Amino acid sequence: MAGNQNSGRHAKPAIVHLLNGNPSKKNREVLLHEQSQPLAPVEAPPMPDWLSAEAQAEWERIVPDLEMLGLISRLDRQAMVHYCEAAAEYRFWTLKMREFSQGQSLRGDVQTYRSGAQDLSVWRKLRNDAERRANEAGSRFGLSPLARRSLKAVPPQGELFPNEQKRIADKYF
Repeated sequence: MAGNQNSGRHAKPAIVHLLNGNPSKKNREVLLHEQSQPLAPVEAPPMPDWLSAEAQAEWERIVPDLEMLGLISRLDRQAMVHYCEAAAEYRFWTLKMREFSQGQSLRGDVQTYRSGAQDLSVWRKLRNDAERRANEAGSRFGLSPLARRSLKAVPPQGELFPNEQKRIADKYF
């Protein structure tokens, strides 16, 4: 049976060709041009009106910087919503855990049941889940050192905003 469009190997990205010394002998200028083009137009997505106040604050803090670095487009709205909501929940559960542990007999994050069994407190479990979700969603935008290695930021266009890109890059990289 003959193959279809999904048969065979996927095409390698231009950066892979360039990093491997271009063994396929493709035109170097075409590869460099392809590498420098963003996959989607750089533009901040509109912030949803249904986000919590904490998530809105995180959105307003991070989206302008991602747009300046060329790491976000209108297509990324849902991924950014996931990150902002998870970051807001992480903050909420951290504060709730701190508030709850002051008046309780929690030793650290261990909860002891009447039977004597011990487990992580529910607050810590909820906080850990929010942290995991924030880290996963944030890595899509290069919000961790390891994730930034695989992202390519669009080079700044001249000096339209003197030192603005440097300030943002110093803040996150």
